[in-house]
Amino acid sequence: MILFTGILLAGCSSLRKSKSEKETVLNNQTTVNILKIVNNQNITNRSFFIQKAEIEFTTKNEKTKFIGNIRFEYPDKYLISLKSRTGIEGARIYINKDSVLINDRLNKRMYFGKSNYFRRKYGLDQSIMPLILGDLIADKKCESKLSSCIEEKANFECYIMGISLQYILDCNKGKVLMVRDLNNYNQSDIELKYSKYLKLDNILIPGIIEFTDSQYDIFVKIRIVKVEYPWDGNVKFIPGKGYEIIDLI
Repeated sequence: MILFTGILLAGCSSLRKSKSEKETVLNNQTTVNILKIVNNQNITNRSFFIQKAEIEFTTKNEKTKFIGNIRFEYPDKYLISLKSRTGIEGARIYINKDSVLINDRLNKRMYFGKSNYFRRKYGLDQSIMPLILGDLIADKKCESKLSSCIEEKANFECYIMGISLQYILDCNKGKVLMVRDLNNYNQSDIELKYSKYLKLDNILIPGIIEFTDSQYDIFVKIRIVKVEYPWDGNVKFIPGKGYEIIDLI
């Protein structure tokens, strides 16, 4: 899940807010149905366009604020744009199951590589990206790891692509509240928290996403401002003209 940090470092029917966080999707559902309902609320089940997200990137030495947008074309194409608060685009990042392309517009460079670049460098590939937006990533082998709901929350553990994910699910909303990446010492280096849910069509997504990497002392806060969901557009990457071409090794 350091992949999220890597992406940010690489580039440094419309939204309707829910009336309150008490708005729910579930109505006395049994524990057996929770995973299915949470999966059905994954925003990456369909194409979407996050038109504006406000991002705060904080390290031990500095804090940076910028604006981002994300286009996602189902099932696996992402186009991420990162801009300064004055609107100057610093980077545009394209990711699919086969490749990664990055336009560094400030330095006139284009980086390219295979999708396994992220796995080599960060230990994970792009298939883990839905976690950024509060989606559940799991498989049927993990179903026995789901606890019963206690005070409207359930614990759920799943081992995916060599990492152990520990979820806390909201049994009332049918959403992920928190996910931790547990290392080999059963400690959490990465933590994602979700809050201030927004209602889009018939699903909820988190309006606030908080990402903490304790190992590298990094904190990222994302506030989603405007979303188009579902979205019927296409993801296209246009390489910069005259850019220096750099192979991601």
